[in-house]
Amino acid sequence: MITTKDIKPIPKYMIAIIKRADKKRYETPCGNSRFYAYLTMWKGELAKVTVAVRHKYRKWYCKQVTVHFLRSDTSYVKDLCYYRIAGYVVGWHDVGASDEAKFFEDSVWYENDTSLFDPYAPVVNLDFLKRFPEYKYCPYDKFQSTNILGCLRLYEQFPEAEYLLKSGLEFYATSKTILRIMQKDKSFHKWLMANKDEYMSRGWYYCTALVDAYKHNKSIKDVQAFEERKRTFSHDYYGKKIVKIIMRKGNRNGYKQLFAYLDKQQIKPSLYYDYVNACEYLELDLNNPLIRFPKDFKRWHDIRIDEAETVRLERERLEKKEKAKQLRKEKRELIKNFMRAAEKYLPMDGFSEENHYAVFIAKSPAELVREGNALSHCVGRRGYDKKMAREETLIFFVRKFDNLDTPFVTLEYSIKQKKILQCYAYDNQTPDDKVIEFVNKKWLPHANQQLQKIAA
Repeated sequence: MITTKDIKPIPKYMIAIIKRADKKRYETPCGNSRFYAYLTMWKGELAKVTVAVRHKYRKWYCKQVTVHFLRSDTSYVKDLCYYRIAGYVVGWHDVGASDEAKFFEDSVWYENDTSLFDPYAPVVNLDFLKRFPEYKYCPYDKFQSTNILGCLRLYEQFPEAEYLLKSGLEFYATSKTILRIMQKDKSFHKWLMANKDEYMSRGWYYCTALVDAYKHNKSIKDVQAFEERKRTFSHDYYGKKIVKIIMRKGNRNGYKQLFAYLDKQQIKPSLYYDYVNACEYLELDLNNPLIRFPKDFKRWHDIRIDEAETVRLERERLEKKEKAKQLRKEKRELIKNFMRAAEKYLPMDGFSEENHYAVFIAKSPAELVREGNALSHCVGRRGYDKKMAREETLIFFVRKFDNLDTPFVTLEYSIKQKKILQCYAYDNQTPDDKVIEFVNKKWLPHANQQLQKIAA
């Protein structure tokens, strides 16, 4: 088994080959990172080494970043990071091509899944494969050299790929769908050659279209046109929704029936979606062909839309009625709990001193609303009634002794903390010093004393 200790540095002759290949692509210095790969043997294992290169100040730099193996499920990566938007980023600090080290750059080889960290990198020494007799008839030079190891694995599994490559059908030589059919049915390749045209040579036919046309003796172009329409329909906004509603697993003829119906009725997918969406809302059985594909579509479209709208309005009416009923129930419960809390802490009510000010506890949510409206603050809103009903805080009204019926100052008292949380006069203004002194130094000690007695 190859470990990181077995990774060898880039041979000097290979550096020269990579440099010449890079020179052909970039005649002038380029500061962007790019990748090349070369094939080599390490401990009897065919390896593909990916090398990153770049220019800085007209000087050319290169370094190994990944190593992949033909037989192993493990690869190695060093000083390389992948971003979804930016792509592969290389750390160049260790070779002097960057002023600062990246956060991922530590010059250590890490074991990695073979499917990850495999950037686009042309192989510069494909002739290396001539050393292997098993690839004597493998047209590897026609494969995508950037994934040469994957191509070799595919060739070993499906030697039939050779026929496709030599027949000028290289676009299908990496399709396992095509190769599996060729492996089972030797006449499939003859059929491909007999029906070969410009579209097949360019790889424009879907593999599924070729297989379907072969198995059912159909025209490739007709099957291709159907497949293109099906894929376009499945990615359309309304088409995608229609498929989700009416297509059932295993229904092979679903698209065929649907397209035939849409064409016959001359309707757009958006209009048909309105119909099936209404049927689904009405909980009708769309497996029934008479419901899924009515003979007079426009008539039944209008009927189902009207029925769905009627049912929707009735459901909304019932939901509003139920919601109103629930709100009334919650309000009764709130008032009940509020009044229970007010009664429980009633000993804290009615405190006065020196005939200047008096303090009363709020006895109902309605009193909070009146207090908030009179003093133009939010005590009648923002859930203060719920907080008091849950006994989280208590609301008290401070009144002038000679005018007990007129709102003057409102305060919020914390039962848990035994302190005043808020104390405001009209429009959330701070009361004058006399009121503040009365509340903090006279009423608050009395309130805490009474609260202690209630708790006991």
